[in-house]
Amino acid sequence: MTARREPAAAALLPALQRWAVETARDLYLTQKGAPAATKHPRATPGERMSVIASEALPPNVVDGLAQASRLFRAGDAPPIESSPFATLRERLLAATAGYDVVGFDVFNTLVVRSVEGEWLKTAVARGFHARLKELVHPKALPTVAQVRQRRFALEMEIAGEQVAQGRDNEVDFEALLQRWAGSWVPREPMRSRMAEELRALELELEKLALRPAPGIPEVLSALKAQGKRLIFVSDMYLSQPLLRELLRHCGLEQYFDAGYVSIDEGLRKASGRLFPRVLEREGLKPEQLFFVGDDENADNVQPRRLGISTLRVDDPDEKQRRRRLEIAQKAVEQNPYWAAHYVDVVLGNEARHVRPPDDDASYQLGRTLAPGIVAFVVDVIERSEKLGIDHVYFLAREGLTLLKVFALLKDSGLFRRVPKAHYLFVSRASTILASMRELSWEEVHRFWRQYSRQSLRGLLKNLSLPQDEFIRLAAECGLTDPDRPIVEPTKDAAFQRFLASRRVRVAFHQRRDEARANLSRYLEYRGMMGLERTALVDIGWKGSMQDNLMRAFEHDARFPELHGFYLAYVPDGQPLAKKSFKYGYLSDLRRRDLEEADFLRNTAIFEMITTANHGSTVRYGKNPWAPHLPMPELLHHDQEKDNSARFFRRVQEGMYDYARDYARMSPLLRFTADELQPGTLQELLRYTRYPTEQEAREFLKYSHVESFGVHEITTFGLKLELKKLAQVGSVKGALKEAWKAFETNPWRDSVVRRSGLPLANLAYDAWFTWRAIR
Repeated sequence: MTARREPAAAALLPALQRWAVETARDLYLTQKGAPAATKHPRATPGERMSVIASEALPPNVVDGLAQASRLFRAGDAPPIESSPFATLRERLLAATAGYDVVGFDVFNTLVVRSVEGEWLKTAVARGFHARLKELVHPKALPTVAQVRQRRFALEMEIAGEQVAQGRDNEVDFEALLQRWAGSWVPREPMRSRMAEELRALELELEKLALRPAPGIPEVLSALKAQGKRLIFVSDMYLSQPLLRELLRHCGLEQYFDAGYVSIDEGLRKASGRLFPRVLEREGLKPEQLFFVGDDENADNVQPRRLGISTLRVDDPDEKQRRRRLEIAQKAVEQNPYWAAHYVDVVLGNEARHVRPPDDDASYQLGRTLAPGIVAFVVDVIERSEKLGIDHVYFLAREGLTLLKVFALLKDSGLFRRVPKAHYLFVSRASTILASMRELSWEEVHRFWRQYSRQSLRGLLKNLSLPQDEFIRLAAECGLTDPDRPIVEPTKDAAFQRFLASRRVRVAFHQRRDEARANLSRYLEYRGMMGLERTALVDIGWKGSMQDNLMRAFEHDARFPELHGFYLAYVPDGQPLAKKSFKYGYLSDLRRRDLEEADFLRNTAIFEMITTANHGSTVRYGKNPWAPHLPMPELLHHDQEKDNSARFFRRVQEGMYDYARDYARMSPLLRFTADELQPGTLQELLRYTRYPTEQEAREFLKYSHVESFGVHEITTFGLKLELKKLAQVGSVKGALKEAWKAFETNPWRDSVVRRSGLPLANLAYDAWFTWRAIR
């Protein structure tokens, strides 16, 4: 799901298509007795239909169904007069003309929450659990679910005690906190301190969740201008002073002359017992009070039985918003798969930075892919804490975007311990020479197997070796044409003489040692040398720079144990060094998960949208302003500057805006990176497998500059020359050439989408999946 609310059919179709493919695949694997395709939580059919319906059905349809259901209820009272927020001011000014006192319900009338009240309690339970990790032995540590269930049980217990005393079934908040804290921290004074922490946390989250209902400040101001006495009446476990504090936070407390809360009185609106107490305290007859609230029973039926006139707040948009929240909350409580979707629903309702959908396709792309980037950075912070890593290094150039997201998230209040972040100007080009032991085929083959289209000049460029010096040495070995492609390097006699030449090796060792010394000085300057362990952060895929650094300094006692955190990790089949560890977040092919493997259908997009526009590091020279400090030398490419200015700067704006909204709301959500992973992966796979027509066409505008291995600009259209097809001479041959062009395209799903054929992506997705499981 994305912030862009598509029409119902557009939102429904990709989900249903993928559902069909998944179901068919799972049935086949079950029949074959094969392992499950994914080890992640999965959505059940019922959950899918419920969530999809909440997104797709318009509010008027839902409201119509609700109204129709009332026709079948026997003994219903006459319909209660109601108003949406948009017309509430006018309706109230007219309806309260003969009244001196107007009362208001609080929640969903005066204020609305970003999350439902029960989820807020869950968020507090998650915060409590995080605190218990610091205080309770791991063997005695409860789960989050047990902490939340304990609160529920205590609420029932306390409510029962209240009823036994002749009061209504309300929960004493202060007593609840003492018993809840004492469940795991029984000794004083720690129990009272923990109860106070829980109290502060709940109020903090209530303030974060609350905002004035639409138009309510104007309604209250207008009534106050007419000299009305305003009161609030609420069924709530927070006391009247605390409720006033929340209203003050929303800018509404100033309008109210008095307030009555069920926990203070021991009586509830819902039972009909609180209103007589309010009339008594206010010295009013029923016909002198006008009441406004959203709940049909508590705010309308019960006061009307006493003769109090009411107006029900009944807003279709607000009901639809809450219905989506309730369904998403119910789904995630039953199945952690829906965590990412719940985040999307909450942030979609609470966007303060993310702009509404418009015609800026680049910005919307950033918003679409942002959940994956943000969840990955959350994983970086959480994994650093688990591994005891105090310093993390974000690698140029994709790392700069990740570092900016990190900066937006680190002060969100969600994390107990955040590592210190650094930015490291490194690249494959700036580390490959320092990492080599010899200029031998075994060493060169490390990247030749990936980039086979090499000439001598290209090889020297990739190794950052001086062109003139080594081309001259190559000529002495019979390799006279530096631009000739070396098609079969192991059989090319001149090339093998070049690699075996003593003079070449001596020159190579000199240059390698210089490169290694310069790289070491740069890492020393950036504070990496001397650390016990540290982490590198990058988009992925193989962790080549991590390998290069380990090879360069594997015998240096100052070099730390190195952990690599990657959005996705694709092992290259080579064993990792002794002090080197790698982790893929959204995808790690070592887990042999089919869904994660599908993430790699389009990897180019994640590199392009995160690449910083400062050029690629080629080597380390002297700093003219501080000669004792090394300075990265950067190579800029005009095409990258153009891409950044035209597209990717706005893509990154979309990601940063999403990260800002996520950081603001994250204390209310409190999902771990592991909880976000399965749903976030599916959100990004929607983009990969079933792009919209606009997304598929926008991809054609992008290009990627290859600055290592091969030095060229990659474009993403279908490279199919009609003239070449015509020369093939047969339909079979032409189809073979067309298929070859299709197979080499970096994002074949977008090619299928641009074909315009109905359900073409469903057919391709099914074929691709079938081939994978066979």
